[in-house]
Amino acid sequence: MDLRPDMTIGENVRAARRARGISLEALAGLVGRSKGWLSKIENGRVRLERRSDIAALAEALQVSADFLLGGPAPEVRPERRHYNLVPLQRILMDAAPDDPPDIPARPVELLRADLDQADMALRHGDYATMARLLPALIGELYVHAAASDEPARSEALKLLVLACGSDGACMLRHLGETNLAYISGERGQQAADLLGDPVWRGAAAYGRAHARSSANKPKPLMIAPRIADEVEPHIGDDPFAHQVHGMLRLSAALSCEIQGDHRGADDQAREAARLAEPLGDASDAFELFGIANVGVWRTSLAVEAGQPGNALEYAKNVNPRALASDNRRAALHVEKARAHSMLDRGADAVQELKKAERLSPTQVHNHPLIRELVAAMLDRVGGRDLRGLAWRMNLI
Repeated sequence: MDLRPDMTIGENVRAARRARGISLEALAGLVGRSKGWLSKIENGRVRLERRSDIAALAEALQVSADFLLGGPAPEVRPERRHYNLVPLQRILMDAAPDDPPDIPARPVELLRADLDQADMALRHGDYATMARLLPALIGELYVHAAASDEPARSEALKLLVLACGSDGACMLRHLGETNLAYISGERGQQAADLLGDPVWRGAAAYGRAHARSSANKPKPLMIAPRIADEVEPHIGDDPFAHQVHGMLRLSAALSCEIQGDHRGADDQAREAARLAEPLGDASDAFELFGIANVGVWRTSLAVEAGQPGNALEYAKNVNPRALASDNRRAALHVEKARAHSMLDRGADAVQELKKAERLSPTQVHNHPLIRELVAAMLDRVGGRDLRGLAWRMNLI
């Protein structure tokens, strides 16, 4: 099954189906769809809009959803030449919180400052800075986690949860390095397990849940409802614990939606909104949990549920200025673009994608569903703006 980078998701479905020796009718039956629908998907006349459909097809074909989604966009912007992920790959694959590298370690206070800088870089899509900072930061935190006395050891483990499970996994996913993102999430989970704190275990579980595409139905995401329930008794009055719990509820909502449980997804999202109300929007919140970010998530969940009108209503109520991250602002525009496309408003979708690209180009260029959307709109919508975006995504 040799797939070209420029193949659409539908073409990848057809290639996988033929390699498996499954007929159109049989595969359509396995996913509860009609033969005509599947034929249109494979021929590019209908675009796969929802992760749940991709997940169902991947499951029926016994391939990963990553296989159907294809690889990351070839990078055409000059700054990508400055990314060097090899040092990060080495520290994640060749060391661990209980198996540190043989290097000197700066004081934990200085490492926290580096993590703050990396986190700020992530918010602005500055992956070159992150790729430069994270390898040494993670390696030195490993040293403290394995050899330092308290309280430096516990502080190092907490910083590892954030550096590996949150920042590192997120950056690598945006760059299309999903396997390495998953390893980064695992390292964050190892640190949380060594720490032994249920709230920090929940924080690490969030990173693992989102290291891979949700269309894969990864186990860490599928068990998010249970993890959220386990964290809830331990939140007390701690704002960080409430933020972790809230992000796990949003993850649980996505888990339910991917499995077609719309009511469960709505219940989980409503609980997250309830948790966010008294917290407002703090720029230093865990994963920016707050009213605005919950609104972005609910926009995305409505798109996944096939409710573009509801998605745009949720988006209308989001205050972008309350999102202290270009990535999250871009995500809002991406979901609005998907909703407009579902409503056959191609020109509006293009304008939203332009806004998203200005905020977080790497995130947009490597988003499999957006690549599919842009490719499909080339024939139907056209225009200079869309062609320019498609060129920067290496689609034309």
